[in-house]
Amino acid sequence: MKAIFLDLFRDLLRIIHSRLDNSELNEPEKLIAFVHSRSAYVAQTSLYGYLKTRMGRQYVDIFKDEVFAPSLNKAKWELYFACLSDLTIYAIANIVTKTDLADEKIVTMATFVFEECVARTSDKKCPMTTMTQAKNSFASRAQKIMWANAAIGENAFSLSPETLASSSPVTEEFQELDREIVLNSVRFRWNNIREEFRKRYNKEKLLETW
Repeated sequence: MKAIFLDLFRDLLRIIHSRLDNSELNEPEKLIAFVHSRSAYVAQTSLYGYLKTRMGRQYVDIFKDEVFAPSLNKAKWELYFACLSDLTIYAIANIVTKTDLADEKIVTMATFVFEECVARTSDKKCPMTTMTQAKNSFASRAQKIMWANAAIGENAFSLSPETLASSSPVTEEFQELDREIVLNSVRFRWNNIREEFRKRYNKEKLLETW
């Protein structure tokens, strides 16, 4: 239990630090840091917020449950990678929209961002098989994306709401009962992230420095 709370505390410190940075996103490294931190923020606040609401006073006790803990850990990583996939697609789609870049080049850019973010999870004890599966799933998704459409509104954010709704470590009854609430809660959290990205990213400089 202590280790889990320590990991949560460290994650929160990283997220708070990154969210205090409002500098322009004008190079790949800054873009990667943004995508990584905001994906982690949405994943953690969505999952733990839902569990806290659903379980009430039993919320702290779930971290003591040796049977529940592996399910929670699995759900955490699944949701993070789903959030990472959605935000990577959205960010790259906005950067390349109205350019003459070939789809192959766009996929390469998106894959680079996604895999760099995945690499930054290595200190958080994420199973290697889970990371490999996440990268393979993203590679398949990136090949099928219509990039112009993905830059519009919520179009890119299809995976993360569904992942939380279907993978949360609660009973099937709760998953069905809470489905619409859970879907909307994730969608709502992305609103501010999209607005922040639109204000901070510099399309021209990102393309120049890639």
